[in-house]
Amino acid sequence: MELKIWQLLAPEQMRLELKATEKTAAIREMASLAAPDKVDNPKEFLNCLLEREKLETTGVGEGIALPHARTDAVKEAFVLFARSREGIEFESLDEKPVYLLFLIAAPKHESTKVLKILAKVSRLLNNANFRQSLLEAETPQDIIRIFQEKEG
Repeated sequence: MELKIWQLLAPEQMRLELKATEKTAAIREMASLAAPDKVDNPKEFLNCLLEREKLETTGVGEGIALPHARTDAVKEAFVLFARSREGIEFESLDEKPVYLLFLIAAPKHESTKVLKILAKVSRLLNNANFRQSLLEAETPQDIIRIFQEKEG
């Protein structure tokens, strides 16, 4: 079965206007969106995300950040979406602010799933029109619909 990002997204796990203005605060704010039934240990989950970020920035350029974690603090794979209209200083590879953030998490035993999700999200985000649609979306349901239309 083909991986569909829209199936991993949930309206209640999105924030269309992040309050955070810097990287660590943005990751904290996003981690707090994770559904309680998907995360066993929220503190360990957050620590794993922050430790991963210390290794190398997940600000990949083009206004995108893809923080991610493979940890047993997570019960099943999921994707959180957030957006910042102001832009967040994320130490991105292109040194530009981040506007679209996808937090990707999976249990350690599903570590290849994180890589597959990262690859799929990256491919979709290579399209400037797709990125623009996400920036202009008015509701979480719009975000999911944009992914559905792109992924089929």
